Amino acid sequence: MIRVKRNYRAWVANETLEDYALRYAARSYRRWPAWLLANTALGGISFLALEAIGGAITLSYGFHNAFAAILLVSLIIFITNLPIAYYASRYNIDMDLLTRGAG
Repeated sequence: MIRVKRNYRAWVANETLEDYALRYAARSYRRWPAWLLANTALGGISFLALEAIGGAITLSYGFHNAFAAILLVSLIIFITNLPIAYYASRYNIDMDLLTRGAG
């Protein structure tokens, strides 16, 4: 095998590439307060709870009903997010601006 050397400096210098791993993060962004860590942990806990609720719904009402409900809710979420995606792309709003102040 021939080892290919990657040129990361060219990737960083290219401003059209958006790679969050190559960005500089200030020290204040790397130090999280306790409430933010608790909020992050709560997100993981809610994910596990929703998995358990989804499993219970599947066992109670059957796979076909649960699958139809998941598809319906996914369609509602998709339709709700269409205007957000449209205006974000139209006015060049990136993820940094969308998530600013989101917690």
